[in-house]
Amino acid sequence: MREIKKVLIITNVPQDYRIAMLNSLNETLKEQNIQLKVVFAAAGYKRRKSKLDFSKMKFDYVFLKSFKFHIGSIENTMFTYPGIIRFHRKYKPDATFVIGYSPATIKLWLFSFFMKINYFIWSGSVKFKGRKDSTLRIMMRKTLVRRAKGFVAYGTMAKNYLMSLGASADKISIAINTVDTDFFNNIAVARTNRQVSTTKQLLYLGYLTRGKRIDDLIHTIYELKSLRTDFHLRIIGDGPDRELLFNLVNELHLNSLVSFEGFIQKKNLPPFLTQTDCFLFQTGCDIWGLVLNEAMASGLPCVVSPNAGAVIDLIQENENGIVLDFSQHEMAAQKLNKLLNDESLLLKLGNNANQFIRGNVTPAKSAQGFIDAINKFNKNA
Repeated sequence: MREIKKVLIITNVPQDYRIAMLNSLNETLKEQNIQLKVVFAAAGYKRRKSKLDFSKMKFDYVFLKSFKFHIGSIENTMFTYPGIIRFHRKYKPDATFVIGYSPATIKLWLFSFFMKINYFIWSGSVKFKGRKDSTLRIMMRKTLVRRAKGFVAYGTMAKNYLMSLGASADKISIAINTVDTDFFNNIAVARTNRQVSTTKQLLYLGYLTRGKRIDDLIHTIYELKSLRTDFHLRIIGDGPDRELLFNLVNELHLNSLVSFEGFIQKKNLPPFLTQTDCFLFQTGCDIWGLVLNEAMASGLPCVVSPNAGAVIDLIQENENGIVLDFSQHEMAAQKLNKLLNDESLLLKLGNNANQFIRGNVTPAKSAQGFIDAINKFNKNA
């Protein structure tokens, strides 16, 4: 059996939702006398407004001085990972987990022909409706997959996508995509003592961009207005579509029912989440949608678009959440109205959501996906 002593993870930038998982993975590996090092392409980039406390990163890490570039849109930011092969040669890891199909993955693939590199692809990419990859892109990804020693997927849809590229199912482990669940569990506890308002508090949290199709959510709210007016939707977040969405709210005369709160740091979210009666997660396409994890962990009843990659792994219909097609505005409004009238169902969905995340979607559960990948690799030695 192969003995793993050093593990390397190569990813883009540190993000709050990754830190808790990497800390958990580091502790687990330490117990097995395995050393972990994480290489970040950069310390961050401008589009990310979240302020991180690097002192919370309890694992060994380094930052590269990468240049960044965009493919298609600013949302698809790539990094150059300069010196990654030189770093790999010096560190000599037994297993290397690299994010997606990035330039770092391409470099590892190329140099694996000349030096010992056991690379694993860590991917959240999914095949969503309307996705049209070029033949060249598909061929490139299949080539990277073919030489990989194993795979770690965010969830079921990411696993299916890897398999469509030729990855063997028995070489794919699931490191469920998650957040700092302890932080949001505390909100769920606080919600038990919240003061219930006669006005239903609705919440959307996310990046305001065209791909999210938040206009469908606003049109649904317009239809809901004809059924009831005892509600208020708060939209938290910022992005290139903010002005367009603000203008749409004005055109539909929804100003008294919809407010834009702007971007809010994680530490300032608890008051909003505590007072929310229902979380609405509309998206046109999302490879996952971590705001759903946050809302469920906070004990919120969630209504989520079927276009979120997380749905298949997180939502059990009418048990811990509801899947709703917001593009069918009138129908969506009717279903939402019915839900808001059912206090017992709202309570059930919120409680079950929190329990589900606590039992199945924690940083420790996510870290276990990497451990499983390492164990499979050892077993096949």
